[in-house]
Amino acid sequence: MITKIFILALFIFSLAYLNIAESGTSESEQIKKLEERLKKLERLEKSRYRKGEKEIISYYKNGFKMRTRDDQFRFQVGGRIQHDWGLFSESHTFKSSVEQQENGSRFRRVRFFMAGLLNKVMKFKFDIDVGGGNDGVAFKDMYLGIIRIPVLGNFQVGHFKRPASLDSLTSSNYLTFIERSLANTFFKTRNTGFSLYNNALNKRLNWTIFINKETSENPPEFRMDGDWNITSRVSGAPYYSDDGKRWLHLGISWSYEKSTKNKITFNGARDTEITNTLISTGIIPSRKFNIIGLEGAFNWNQFGLQGEYVFTDINKDEATNGQLDSFYIQGSWYLTGENRRYSTKKGVITRFKPKENFDWNKNWSKGKGVGAFQLAARYSELDLNDRSAGINGGEQKSLTFGLNWELNRMSRIMYNYVHADFTSGTGTDNGILVSNIIRFQIEW
Repeated sequence: MITKIFILALFIFSLAYLNIAESGTSESEQIKKLEERLKKLERLEKSRYRKGEKEIISYYKNGFKMRTRDDQFRFQVGGRIQHDWGLFSESHTFKSSVEQQENGSRFRRVRFFMAGLLNKVMKFKFDIDVGGGNDGVAFKDMYLGIIRIPVLGNFQVGHFKRPASLDSLTSSNYLTFIERSLANTFFKTRNTGFSLYNNALNKRLNWTIFINKETSENPPEFRMDGDWNITSRVSGAPYYSDDGKRWLHLGISWSYEKSTKNKITFNGARDTEITNTLISTGIIPSRKFNIIGLEGAFNWNQFGLQGEYVFTDINKDEATNGQLDSFYIQGSWYLTGENRRYSTKKGVITRFKPKENFDWNKNWSKGKGVGAFQLAARYSELDLNDRSAGINGGEQKSLTFGLNWELNRMSRIMYNYVHADFTSGTGTDNGILVSNIIRFQIEW
């Protein structure tokens, strides 16, 4: 009996050994076949590109983008369309002292851009605006640069914004209100020049120096003239939470500018550019002026605050200086739970991000698929008067209420109600203008 059991066990063991041996042979053959197939695919992949060519990956992430696999080259194309509609009502005093404003609409911005990075060293941007109406095509950001320079940081040359004001430097795509505040009277120009910029403290502190000359934005008159000007800005985030929902921004900027023609003019920023220019200093005989800007912003989850103060000192002659100033303060609240987003690297407000994109097929009664809703309010003052220096440009006080519906990251609908009170350069009441403005916006 024991002999039979031993023979049976030996037989079963032999069968198992043969099965394992066959299995091993099979797996070995499969591995060999896979290696041959891999080599064939590698040869095929290499044959797709000539010497020096690289594979391009195309993808969509907040815009259409392309890059090489080694990330040495990047390219992006995009644009924006902002279409505004305005309805206005004026007091009798405003109609008689200024003029009645016509209801209407305009394409505030119709822009197309291309931007890229070459060999992880050279960057460029080509950005034009064809929505300028009678002004025709306008150059916006048109520059090239060298990045990651040891010690210095980054270098940029061309036509771009002066580094001043949180409100001014934040892209029009991500502003809380349809137009920037009245303080933008002193900050709204781009110029041709070159800049150095960098950041430190884990990108929590950034600085920029911009040296420029005055230029037109409209080709073919796109050329430099006048003296050299300088603008600098330092900003940072003393506090920034890991999730980006709570942060504090502080900044200061200074500009020193000259006029070779001894003529300076400040036209008041408008609550909507559907209206005409409503207050202006006219021509001020002056050789140079300084602008100092203080800026701050705070965000705590859904709630945000932001404000700026701008002081402009105009040197009329050796004995006479004139001072103009402006400020604003604004607050916002996301009804749907989102928060304003901030870039510590650049010191600006960045792209909004609804928790859920608008969708016709979602359950709206439960707050699904409605996009994001933001309520906002802003009070702004602009004083273009200094009678002791003979500057009588007038004053404006604007109270703005806004509602923004962000359908997704790339599009939104905005509504602003603006109550603006005007005073003439001599101190008399110029009346009230009430504006109802709607913007339809998309960018890609």
